[in-house]
Amino acid sequence: MQKPSALRAAVRIVLAAAAMAGAVSAAAGDNWEWQLTPFVVAPSIDSTTELGWTGGDVSIDAGDVFDQLQAGGMLQFEGVHYSNFGFRLRYAVLDADADVFSSEGPGGVRYDQNLGEALLTYRFGRGRDLFELFGGVRHWDVDVTASLPGVNLRRGADWTDPVAGMRWERRLSDEFSFTLEGDIGGFGAGSEESWSLMGGLIHHRWKNASIYVLYRGLGVEYQEGTRGTSSFFRHDAVTHSLLAGAGLRF
Repeated sequence: MQKPSALRAAVRIVLAAAAMAGAVSAAAGDNWEWQLTPFVVAPSIDSTTELGWTGGDVSIDAGDVFDQLQAGGMLQFEGVHYSNFGFRLRYAVLDADADVFSSEGPGGVRYDQNLGEALLTYRFGRGRDLFELFGGVRHWDVDVTASLPGVNLRRGADWTDPVAGMRWERRLSDEFSFTLEGDIGGFGAGSEESWSLMGGLIHHRWKNASIYVLYRGLGVEYQEGTRGTSSFFRHDAVTHSLLAGAGLRF
């Protein structure tokens, strides 16, 4: 399993981003605004996965596993320049276990998904509405470990998808905002297709900190290798996540 190394990588990314923010902020004065947001994530997976092995391909259907929510986390760091151009970095560790039915019979499966995102952004607003256009890349690192009758299998892959999308934030009051973000990606460059949809409430509790309660859905259709051989891996999945976090502005 790659969870410990993934967490170390996430910490390194955030520390590097914070160091970069401090250096740029010192040089640029008040030209930048920064926000660091750690999230606690409760993910589950609805998927159909195929794993190749010497006995043939094994098809696994996880179904709807909201009753088997697992723990995960996401770190987000973003900066906005006074010109309204900016960037956003994310690193997420999303793990889920499920009881499954497969072509080999019933069993259990563990999904380990690590995702890194690097996006360029442009913001503009009108009245109570704030809009953001963004584009960049999302890197997937997926491992699937299946315990099935007569066989234990572990397969995985990593790939990078180009993504493009938009975020909308509506100020409901002095204390609350609603946010909605969506993107599409893949286009055959990494996965066949992928998408992300995230939305929820923001509570502007303090001057330099806000509380986030969000839902995120991540969908992907990916395939590599030759069907009928041990190299084959197909992962068509939707990851559902409930997120709670605190955004720290500086």
